[in-house]
Amino acid sequence: MKRSGKEWAAFFVGLWVIIGVAFAGLTFTWKVVEIVRTVPRGDVAGFAAIQVVTYVLVAIGFFCLFAWSFLKGDFKDLERAKYLVLEMEAKAEEMERRG
Repeated sequence: MKRSGKEWAAFFVGLWVIIGVAFAGLTFTWKVVEIVRTVPRGDVAGFAAIQVVTYVLVAIGFFCLFAWSFLKGDFKDLERAKYLVLEMEAKAEEMERRG
């Protein structure tokens, strides 16, 4: 099966995003490991421990929201959202005309 130019472009963009996110995740994990190693050495060495823990908790929260949304089925019909926005806009314009 031959792929079109759009399909190849989407493939490479998706691949680039996956590689970028994986690299960012690995570097962030490495920094967390470095911070965890420096915490027992003293206050100055572990100065960023609270910030890193905060970032990790926020990242876990966003991941949980993403997982919940995915499991709920929000990503099954991506086109529906734009039509809902257009319908709401049409209703708002109609209300302005009446108003």
